[in-house]
Amino acid sequence: MDNAKWFDNIRIYHLLIDRFNGGWQTPPASENVFCGGTLRGVTEKLDYIRDLGFTAIMLSPIFRTANYHGYHTLDFEDVDPHFGTWDDYHQLLDQAHAKGLRIICDFVPNHCWYQAPVFRESLIVNGGKHRDWFFFPKENCDEFVSFLGFGDLPKFNLTNPEVVQFMINKAELLARMGVDAFRIDHALGQPHSFLKSLRKSLQAIRSDIVVFGEVWAQGIGPQLAGQLYFKTQSRLDEFMEQETRPFSQDSLQADYVGTLDGVLDFAYRDILLEEIRAGRGIRGNKTLRGKIADHFASYPEDFKLVLFLDNHDTDRFLFDCNNDVSLLQEALDLTMELPRPFSFLYGTEQLMTISSTIFNAEPYADLRVRNCMDWTRQPSALKLHKQD
Repeated sequence: MDNAKWFDNIRIYHLLIDRFNGGWQTPPASENVFCGGTLRGVTEKLDYIRDLGFTAIMLSPIFRTANYHGYHTLDFEDVDPHFGTWDDYHQLLDQAHAKGLRIICDFVPNHCWYQAPVFRESLIVNGGKHRDWFFFPKENCDEFVSFLGFGDLPKFNLTNPEVVQFMINKAELLARMGVDAFRIDHALGQPHSFLKSLRKSLQAIRSDIVVFGEVWAQGIGPQLAGQLYFKTQSRLDEFMEQETRPFSQDSLQADYVGTLDGVLDFAYRDILLEEIRAGRGIRGNKTLRGKIADHFASYPEDFKLVLFLDNHDTDRFLFDCNNDVSLLQEALDLTMELPRPFSFLYGTEQLMTISSTIFNAEPYADLRVRNCMDWTRQPSALKLHKQD
């Protein structure tokens, strides 16, 4: 029995805490710094989010962090003081639930910031405590394996039972507070055995908790295959040969059936973009409908494919539409018509866009899709409710 059917048609408002609502009078220019968004700021806008038609909020990571987005964890014990306190988090959960809004937590077990105490203690120079919690290829040397080559992000060894239990404990804490679902960051870099244990432990606390993953190989070359966990040798072979034959995002996502409740559906987004870039549009496009039907048929009915048009790691979808608002509306209409969970990136209602792609190897290019909300502006005339 599927105890999490509440998730099947959920409408998720996805936001970065630091960039959503804070103390700025005029939104600051996007910089790789904290801009002032807080958990209290999110709580203040619960009615705004609900009135747009959303039924859940997906928050960026909340633990103490070295960077505004929350993915560079310094400490798994405390809320980052830029965002607020545990009391602020409890209040957000309580008030959101009172208004009929679910809360989704972005959880990052794959890596931490290199100044995190748990990592610093593992260095030989500091005594080497829990050294096997990370990967040190050379004996008697503090050179470590970093997450996809980002040299300031040491990768956790999630084949170590102590690390597995450490991460599960942190997630269980959030589940007991009332978090309704977990987005697992970079699930592709974590053993399936760990993900299964995490899901089982969380659902032992509450059977209707949903655990879904970010499973995306964009920009990851064969030289980094050793950091990824493929369920089958054939999938690894396909990944290694990606430069000579197409690599299937659908096949990659389908590997997580039985491991997670679902995944963010990057393949769905790719299908939409393929049609848009070919100039075929969305409304009345029978070819597109057929591709989507074939795509969904690759998965069991109860596997939760979280549809989205864009997120904080992609170009803004309005940019992909050549800033054609009517085409964006067509994509929204189609996606909301489908009986699937849907994640909507904050600021789309203000027609946030970008002037050039973020996939150009430019440092901090992703800042362009992570602007602060401008609360002096009203939402656009986009229709954000499912059309009957």
